[in-house]
Amino acid sequence: MGLTVPPVVLVADVVLFLVISYSAFYAIRRIHRYGEPLDRFIVIIAGSLFLASIGRALDVVDDLVDVGEAFVPAEEILYFVSIIGVAYGLLSYMGSVERRILPTPVRGKGSDALAPGGYMYSGSESLAEFLSAVDGPVLVITRSPWKYREFENVQALWVTQAGEEGVGPTKLHVLLEAAVDFMRGGGRLVVIDCLEILVLYNDFNSVFRFLSTLKDYAVGTRSTLLLIVDREAIEEKEFKVLSREFPPIKSLWDVLKTSS
Repeated sequence: MGLTVPPVVLVADVVLFLVISYSAFYAIRRIHRYGEPLDRFIVIIAGSLFLASIGRALDVVDDLVDVGEAFVPAEEILYFVSIIGVAYGLLSYMGSVERRILPTPVRGKGSDALAPGGYMYSGSESLAEFLSAVDGPVLVITRSPWKYREFENVQALWVTQAGEEGVGPTKLHVLLEAAVDFMRGGGRLVVIDCLEILVLYNDFNSVFRFLSTLKDYAVGTRSTLLLIVDREAIEEKEFKVLSREFPPIKSLWDVLKTSS
């Protein structure tokens, strides 16, 4: 028995073996501690790390004993399977989180009563009552998703800084992608009732570009974008800029009454 590699290589292999083994042990101890989809992700990662640790153990043995090429096929198989496992676990977990957070409208034709384009409303009429009259899939980008749970045709995208259940207010690109996918997938109406939060966390110009781009997609997909605006929460200059791009409506029902 003698070293078949330089000491620094042996030290590196031992360190990698210890790190991967500890990571696998750490993950295994947390299996079934959390709910789905995190539990499934941990199981996949724990198994992949365990296989990788076996591969590193064979490397260490190979460093200490001259076994020729005997371990090479086993090491390659172990590393191949462990890398595939980590990649699959990560992609599966990300997909599960996105499906839980981002809207997935049912494809189908909604009501033709909705006028395509972008509109702005700053009155006091009940949004819930209006949504109950909309025939077709609706997405509400909101700070208060619980307000819309009673509607079967409404999906709420929570704008929040906390937890994994929503999207941060600075992630305008994520909100845009979600809304565009919703409209392309058959969604008829996108409502934003938290404009003041978006402006608070971003500069107004960025928010306006986001809204303008979203309106263009709404026109292209013959969908409707409706902004619920609190006049007291935004400056008069900003309101005038929005008004040029999003015609103000006196009543929510004007969106239904306007002919396309």
